Amino acid sequence: MPAVQSRRQIKQTLLCRPTHFNVDYIINPHMQPYSVDTAKAMRQWEQLVAALEKLDISVQIIDQQPDVPDMVFATDQGIVRGKNVLLANFRFGERQRERPYYRDWFKTNGYELLDMANAFPLEGGDALPFGDTFLLGTGFRSNIAACEELSQLLNCDVIPLSLVDPYFYHLDMALLPIDDETAFYYPPAFSDNSRALLQRLIPNLHVLSKHDVAAYAANSLVSGDNILISAGTSQTFQTDLKSLGLQPYEVDVSEFKKAGGGIHCLINTLE
Repeated sequence: MPAVQSRRQIKQTLLCRPTHFNVDYIINPHMQPYSVDTAKAMRQWEQLVAALEKLDISVQIIDQQPDVPDMVFATDQGIVRGKNVLLANFRFGERQRERPYYRDWFKTNGYELLDMANAFPLEGGDALPFGDTFLLGTGFRSNIAACEELSQLLNCDVIPLSLVDPYFYHLDMALLPIDDETAFYYPPAFSDNSRALLQRLIPNLHVLSKHDVAAYAANSLVSGDNILISAGTSQTFQTDLKSLGLQPYEVDVSEFKKAGGGIHCLINTLE
């Protein structure tokens, strides 16, 4: 078994209560319009909150507004570093309407807002921390031209990864960093050059099966030695997690998958 690396212990998160969650439009291939059982979605969200709290992770809540059904996907809203937050510049107008609500929440709660020039799209689901760097998925929701500005604002290196399959429109749909040397990924989601880059960059790189990536295995949340995973992943995946010293906890988020989002999509990590 590989030596266990230090893993970030998440202390506080931000989630959006899905009071008005539905699928009212199509901006990714997963979206199933008007298919959501809203009562079931609320129960699943409450179970996710309970799972976080069971792991001693504090949950802050922002209320959803009626005109923004995708507002529930909090991780997309921006990148939080300490008390600074870089707000997303959404590609689609449907999601740009979410930004003022999160801007107000962050300002009210004492965060310093770092605004991009908004010349290029950048969404939080594409930006994954890996060691001292950020990996940025590009091609569908975030533009490679945003890398330089992101690097300057966050004072860190940013490594772009080209996504080539629209079913994996955000990086957190196809890549799951575990620690500074370990990750899971789905190779067909990436360009040839980006696959080669990941293989050079990450010493312990595990391949996700087609079944597991479709079950949103990459869209999991690691906190210390624990990991929240979507119900429906294979026993092989869960055994692999345990071999890395991780304890998996399953949460059913099937209603949110109807909009193309999973566990990681629903959670913005504050600290």
